[in-house]
Amino acid sequence: MTFTKAILGDNQFLGVNHSSQAKAAELYERFARPDAILEVIGAAHEAGVRDFMFTTHDRYEPVFDEIRRSRLFPGMYYTPCLPYAHKYWNRLSKDGLVALLASTVMPLDKLRIAPALLGLLAGRTGGMALLLTEIEILMCKGLPVRGVFLQNLAFDFLMAMELHGIVEQFARVVETRLGVLPGFITMNHARAVHLLCDEIGLDRPWLCAHYHLAGFRMHPSPSVTEASFASRRTHNIAMSVFASGRAKPAEAVDHVVSRLDGGGIDAILFGSSSASNIRANVTRILGGD
Repeated sequence: MTFTKAILGDNQFLGVNHSSQAKAAELYERFARPDAILEVIGAAHEAGVRDFMFTTHDRYEPVFDEIRRSRLFPGMYYTPCLPYAHKYWNRLSKDGLVALLASTVMPLDKLRIAPALLGLLAGRTGGMALLLTEIEILMCKGLPVRGVFLQNLAFDFLMAMELHGIVEQFARVVETRLGVLPGFITMNHARAVHLLCDEIGLDRPWLCAHYHLAGFRMHPSPSVTEASFASRRTHNIAMSVFASGRAKPAEAVDHVVSRLDGGGIDAILFGSSSASNIRANVTRILGGD
C-alpha cells in the first residue's frame, strides 16, 4: 500500500491560512457546514484524488457519517493526523476533566482499558499507545484508512525530548495492530530521518514536511531539507507547497512537481477550496498519470 501522488489536505476546512487572517476566518466560517466540506472532497475525487489527509477535528464527524451513509467517493482513502490537541483543550475548558475523560473512553471496549492502565503503571506503554490511537481514529470507523500520521506538535516534541520509545511504539501499533502505514509530520526533516532511520531503525518510513519555493519553515535550511528529501532514506510527502502565498500558485506547484521521484518527493499534500483550483493543481501534479 502506498499514497497516490496527489493528496488533499484540510487546512482550508479548518480556517488555516498563514498569509491572511481575514481569509482564514472566512474559510473557517464557510466550512462550518458539512455539505461545504463534502462538496470540495467531491471535486477532488472527481479530479482524480484518492487520498484525503486530515486532522481529527470534531467537524469531520458529520462529514464522515454522510460519506458512510451515502457511500460517497468510492476508492478514496483516509489518513488521520493525530492528536488534535485543541479538541481536548476545548472540551476540558468547557466540560471539565471528568467529563473529558468519560467522553474519551466511553466508546472503547472497557475490558481493554484496565490492562492498558496496569501496563502503563508497570512501565509498558504499548497498550496505552494503541488505545489512544484508536480513540483518535474512531471517526474513521468503516472508512478505508491508508495511514495514521503523528502530528508535528507531538512528534517534534518527542524527538526533542529523545523519547524514542514512544515514537517506535506508535509506528509498531499503527503498522502491526492497525495494519496501515505509520507516518510522521515534522518541521525538521533531516533530524527526523536520523531519528527514525538511524536511532530507531525503521525502514523508509513516511515523512511529511514543508517543501516549497520560499523556504518557509524548511528547518534547519532549505538546502539541508532538499538534500534530506533527495537521500531517499524515507518516503516523503511535501506539504505547504504554495509557500504560504509567497509565490504564484502555478509556479509553486510546478517547483515541487519537478522534484517528484527524482528529488525524493513521493506525494504532494495540497489544500484548495474551489473545484477549479483543485482541477488545476491535480492536473499539474498527476500530469499524464
